[in-house]
Amino acid sequence: MTSTVNMASTTNFRNLSLKELKDICRSDPRKYYGFSKLKKTELIDFMYRKNSSSVSTRYQVPIQRSHQRPSYNLSDVSHIFETPDEREERIQSYYEPKPEDSIIEDLMGSLSRKYRNSSITFDKHEDENNDLIYRGNKGKYIAQHGSLGEHGEGILYHGTDEKNLISILNDDFRLTTNPVHGHLYGKGIYFTNDIEKAIYYSERGKSTKYVIVAMVHIGDICLGNASMDVHPKMPNLDKEFDTSVDNKRKPRQFIKKKNGTYNILGIITIENYSGDRSSKFSGGFQIINTRDHPVTLYWIPPNISYYPGSNLPKLKMCKRMSTIPATHHSTTHPYSQPGTTKQLCQIGHKFVCVYHRGHSGYNDYLKIFTSTKKGEIITI
Repeated sequence: MTSTVNMASTTNFRNLSLKELKDICRSDPRKYYGFSKLKKTELIDFMYRKNSSSVSTRYQVPIQRSHQRPSYNLSDVSHIFETPDEREERIQSYYEPKPEDSIIEDLMGSLSRKYRNSSITFDKHEDENNDLIYRGNKGKYIAQHGSLGEHGEGILYHGTDEKNLISILNDDFRLTTNPVHGHLYGKGIYFTNDIEKAIYYSERGKSTKYVIVAMVHIGDICLGNASMDVHPKMPNLDKEFDTSVDNKRKPRQFIKKKNGTYNILGIITIENYSGDRSSKFSGGFQIINTRDHPVTLYWIPPNISYYPGSNLPKLKMCKRMSTIPATHHSTTHPYSQPGTTKQLCQIGHKFVCVYHRGHSGYNDYLKIFTSTKKGEIITI
């Protein structure tokens, strides 16, 4: 049996029969756990991976993976919840190729083709404790509700700055502090299924980007709003929604309210980022006020309530941005000088310009518009 094991590191597996390949696997079941269901071509690739210390070469940019097994002499409490056999199976499965591995490889290949002048790497984050917590939460959820909910789980992204990486990886995301990029859809941890949006939110204006890749339990979703601190209960059910989103039909942002409902898989680093850093998400406009009275600019939060029977937003739910001065009529100059203001924003955000009529409490809604690009001119 010893000779069979030793030859694995030097044998050309492609020259062996299926039976010979499986004999090698059976000689070291710990190393080749999960081999029995593989066909010959899949088994050959699987065995080469198990005997290779090199990184994957499916694409031009390297995936950096840790090949050092962490110690399992941890003073954890996993033995309370699982038998020794179940624990061994979990530890073995932790090192088996997973469906998310191929998704990440495809993503890296796509990024390398799009940003050919950039250096792109993926550092795998191996944390057995976080993995155990996430699996435990999923198991508890399924036991209570019978499934993972309508949308199950999926890979999502979170763009961040380098200064936050160590804190997030060591201490997890923090739910108690104010988010750097606001909370349009409520407080929580923001993920996205749009890798470009995640890149945009990392190190704005800099050439190195950092994107956290995570497996997230999405489950049952509801529409988020700026005042949503906790997820509401689902109608007619003794269960809260699992995730709030920006759009229920085509969500791009996913907000989690609880730690342990996601598992960080790794970090994508893009050096010498050569993409367009602003045009896809970053907008801005200049308002020119040609009227003889000042005008107030408000930002309209997503999904805001409107007055019944009208398309006018409730101003008390909008955010006051600035006041545009009235047009200045000069007695010594033949031309008047309109009041102006400039505003940066994200593309797709809505705004309203309002004239407040003194103490009467009556408001004139002069213009409602949506930002579509940077450098727009809005005349009132």
